[in-house]
Amino acid sequence: MLKATGIAGVMGISGLTGCSGGGSESGSTSIGAGIASASTTTGQASNAFQRVVKEQSPDTEPAGAIQWASQETGGDPASLRQYNQGNLRAMGAGNFVMASAMQDATPFSENPVASVPHQAFKIVSIHLQIVAVDGSGIETSDDLVEKNFWALPPSWGLRQQAETVFKNAGMWEDLEPNVVDADIGDVAGAVEEGRVDALVVYGSGFQNLPGWATEVDARTDLHVVQPTDRLQQGIEQTRGTSYKEIDVYGWNQDMGADTVGTFPSDFQFFFGQDISRDVGYELATISHENVDAIQEGQAAYADHSDPEVMAEVYLDGLPVHPGVYDFLEDQDVDVSSYERGSVEE
Repeated sequence: MLKATGIAGVMGISGLTGCSGGGSESGSTSIGAGIASASTTTGQASNAFQRVVKEQSPDTEPAGAIQWASQETGGDPASLRQYNQGNLRAMGAGNFVMASAMQDATPFSENPVASVPHQAFKIVSIHLQIVAVDGSGIETSDDLVEKNFWALPPSWGLRQQAETVFKNAGMWEDLEPNVVDADIGDVAGAVEEGRVDALVVYGSGFQNLPGWATEVDARTDLHVVQPTDRLQQGIEQTRGTSYKEIDVYGWNQDMGADTVGTFPSDFQFFFGQDISRDVGYELATISHENVDAIQEGQAAYADHSDPEVMAEVYLDGLPVHPGVYDFLEDQDVDVSSYERGSVEE
C-alpha cells in the first residue's frame, strides 16, 4: 500500500545547538520532538516522556545523557515539514499523516516532503467520533448537513483524516460550507456560545479525553452522534483506519448512549536518522522500564511493559529506527517483517 521513501538525515534543531545523534562533546544528546499542542493526547504523552527521560537518562556511554524537548508545531503535517527543514529530530505523529506523506497524498500532494523519519514505537491509539450539542436536532451523521460543524483544526493531520473520511462518504462537499475553523483553545467557547452544533472529538486509549475536549465536556451538554451506513462505508474506504463501535468513555456527563461508532487512529514516536542507534536503544529501554511513571503524566500512553505493544502499529514500507529495532529483537519481539533502518554514526 505504501511506497518506499528515502530517509534523509536531518542535522540541527531550533533552539538547541552543538548536538548530533551520537551526542555532543559534553556527552549529551538533545532531541527536539514535534507535537501539535501540549493539550493534545500525544503532546501530553511527549511531555510525560520528556520528564521521565530527564529522570532516567544515564550520563554514561554508550548513549550518554539524553534531553528530550517537546516543541509545539500546530499539527503533525507541520511537524513533518519542520523535520525536513532541520528544526526537529523526532516527533509524535499519526500513521495516517506518515502514510499520506509516503504516498504524496493530501496534505502533501502539492508540496511533497523529501523524507520521513524512522518509526520508533507506539504512543497511543485514539478513537475519533462525532458528538453534538443537546437540542441541535443532530442524532446521526446524516443530520450534520447545514449544521455548524467543527472538524478539528485545519492544520492537524487528524483533520485531514476526518476530511478524507467524509469525502470518501460523499459528504464533505455538503458539510464544508458550514465547517467552523476554530483552534482547540477556542472551541469550547464556540460550542457554549452556540456557534458550533456538532464536532469531531476523540478518546485516547480507552482512558480519557484530551484537555481541550474535557473543557467542552465541562461547559456544554452533549450527546454522541451515530454514523450511518454511508459514513461507515467512508470510514472503511479511508487508509489507516476502519469502523469500530466501542463503549463510550472519558465523558463526565451522560452522552445518551452506551456505545459510539468511531474511526480509530494510531500514533507513534518517529526518530530521525541523525539520532544514533545507542540513543534510540536507550529511549526504547526507558519507555519499556518506566511506563508507570510516564502514564502518571498521560494515562493513555501505550503499555510498553509489554514490548510487543511498542511494535503493534508499525507501517509497512517505512524503516524502524535501528536502536528500537535492536531493542525489540533483544526483547524477543519478532520484527523480521520490517526493515531495520540505518543512521549516521
